[in-house]
Amino acid sequence: MAAKPKKQEEVGDLFVTETAITVKLLPSKKSGSRSIGWFSEGRVTNSRSAARDIRYLVGKLQGSKRVVRGLTVMTDRGVAFDLSKTGLHEVVALAGLEILG
Repeated sequence: MAAKPKKQEEVGDLFVTETAITVKLLPSKKSGSRSIGWFSEGRVTNSRSAARDIRYLVGKLQGSKRVVRGLTVMTDRGVAFDLSKTGLHEVVALAGLEILG
């Protein structure tokens, strides 16, 4: 019986703006974007929809040969912006992923 090929583990960068999310996986360098309507004034307004969109985009990019376990989260508000007040950490956890860094 042939052994199943191991799945490649990857991490990703999640970039959130008020109109779109972008995920870039590493080391495969696959990336994709999706329009959103649940991030307004620097906060998540609909957690279920946000988690669904993140799960969909990560699942689409990872395919059947990769496993994504964690994401680094960034917004267009800059480095000085406090991510703990956005609700993105909870949404990423709700999507079944962990926050890196």
